[in-house]
Amino acid sequence: MGSSFDKPGAGPAFCPLCRRESSEHITLGCGHIFCKRCLGELWRGLCSGPCYCPECNFELLQIPELRDTDEASTSAESHTRWPFGQHPLANKFTKKNLGKRKRSSDTFEQNSGGYRLGTGSSNNNSSTASDASDETPAKKAKETSSGTSSTRNTHCMPSTADSRPDNLKEDGEPHVIVIDSSDDAWHNTSAVLCHYCSSREKRAAVKTCLVCGASMCPEHLRVHLESPVFQSHPLVDAVDDVSPWRCLEHQEMNRIYCCDCEVCVCTVCTVIGLHKEHACISLKEAEKKLRAELKCKMKKLQTKEGAISDQLKKLTEKKRSVQENLESVRANVVQQYKAMKEALELEEQQALLCVTQEQNKVHGSVDAHLGTLNKALKTIQGTFEPLLKLADAQGASQLQDQAFIMEYKKITEGLNSMPDSVEKLESVEEVNQGRLDCLQDWTDERLSDVIISMPHRDPFRLLYGCSPSLDPDTAHPKLALSSENMLVEYTDVIQDYPDLESRFSIFPQVLGTTALSQGRHYWEVEVTVNEGRWKVGVSDQHIGRKGQKDNCRLGFYPNSWCLVCEKGKVEALHNKETWPVCATGLQKVGLFLDFEEGSLSFYSVGEGGSLSLMYSFQHAFSEPLYPALAASKAQLSICDLFVRPITD
Repeated sequence: MGSSFDKPGAGPAFCPLCRRESSEHITLGCGHIFCKRCLGELWRGLCSGPCYCPECNFELLQIPELRDTDEASTSAESHTRWPFGQHPLANKFTKKNLGKRKRSSDTFEQNSGGYRLGTGSSNNNSSTASDASDETPAKKAKETSSGTSSTRNTHCMPSTADSRPDNLKEDGEPHVIVIDSSDDAWHNTSAVLCHYCSSREKRAAVKTCLVCGASMCPEHLRVHLESPVFQSHPLVDAVDDVSPWRCLEHQEMNRIYCCDCEVCVCTVCTVIGLHKEHACISLKEAEKKLRAELKCKMKKLQTKEGAISDQLKKLTEKKRSVQENLESVRANVVQQYKAMKEALELEEQQALLCVTQEQNKVHGSVDAHLGTLNKALKTIQGTFEPLLKLADAQGASQLQDQAFIMEYKKITEGLNSMPDSVEKLESVEEVNQGRLDCLQDWTDERLSDVIISMPHRDPFRLLYGCSPSLDPDTAHPKLALSSENMLVEYTDVIQDYPDLESRFSIFPQVLGTTALSQGRHYWEVEVTVNEGRWKVGVSDQHIGRKGQKDNCRLGFYPNSWCLVCEKGKVEALHNKETWPVCATGLQKVGLFLDFEEGSLSFYSVGEGGSLSLMYSFQHAFSEPLYPALAASKAQLSICDLFVRPITD
């Protein structure tokens, strides 16, 4: 396909690569002529030979002088380079629309105003494989440019389903797609430019040859697709940099896979390079192997996905079950308190009825007396007025002698016949105070039975209760712990404990397993007052463990607070200071640690669950605190707050 002249360099020559006439051309040793620009782009990056003729694969030991290429690049026919990923057709030629190289039997067919790559038997209008091979690239280019406007704006390329640099799909059939290259598409600024297009065309490349290192638009890609010389050149989607496919050390294509390093390398690397004597395989074998590993990993992921899905189902079901259980408990609590409210309302009505009855009894007696007295008062007032007139009468209206006597007698007889209402009144009914006192006693008794009064252990243990366990790694060797680590007892027998940095070596003390921080916490410890010496309290994790210094003793160490009992005497102890505590009949100590209010309170727990405050420390706790116990010839036990008592 290359042109040859008797006088190389005389006049313009036709370059088979760019299909243009150029005065800047060069004749290779095999006789083929190419423009310097195309050869410069084709062999760009090669420092030394050998290089090969693009037409006949003739080996050139040295790269020809192509210095004029740099000067030609400044001319009107030179390539205009866009920054990588900013050409106008970046979004037009996607991986989905780009194709692989067609087979030699593929032909072009004109359909709907565009060119479509097909096979010789696609339809009656398509040419045979032999006809397609007889056509010269110049003729095809002419046919392409002589079509309609839609023909010029539509380029046909084989499509690809993956980014493998193979020329054909595994089934050997080319996948055809029509690529739109209308004028509006060139306004996009994110594509790689074709190395062979002039600066005026500014076409986007759709494929890059890994051997040549050149990116080509659909028009210039035809040479790579049709010429047998380029059949062995792998193509990939257009990229601006082919260095990922080349060995940076030897500038050769990566054709080998190093299993030891898990990278693609060139052949030279496996012979004299860093990967010499490494286990190497071909890229095709590596792909097959890695695809098999990929399937295994996908199966493992599917297995994990199934396990996670099962666990999600279990947790979701558990959440639903817990929710149903709690809803049942909540409904039961609401029902119980509703019944309690109804019972209290009924008792309230009965108590108020007692008061109402007493009120009606007394008020009835008083009202009867008031009626009698009001009637007598009216009678007196009705008699007093005639007497007043008789006494005050003067002149003609004044009665004389016998008339006055008769009238006076008449009025006085009425007065004498009136009963003495006040003297004959019976005593008024009094309020039965004894009955009301009994009512008050009954309501007080019901108040103590029904109302949850504070302080009481129930709200503490239900809202803030915990049952901390003791840490065996901190226990002094003479402290024996129960199997549940809830009971500690002093013993003269040295326990077989490992020697740890966290263990108390001198003072018989032990800390809890879990630190308490934030919020409120309540727990109880059973104690004995008349035996031995013990301490119940809290401390942070920095309390000393080895030696006899004060920073190792509970209550002496500044960040520790406790209740101490020795010979029946109970005291509050902090930072070597003590405060007396009244603890008559002490059997169980309740500790309430409140980080929000900054307080540590010690309560004496009574038989019925009542709490009596013995002492309270006020302090802004800044670090988590551990429950702490000390026992010398004594036994202490942390209570399980949620175990129901055994009843006969």
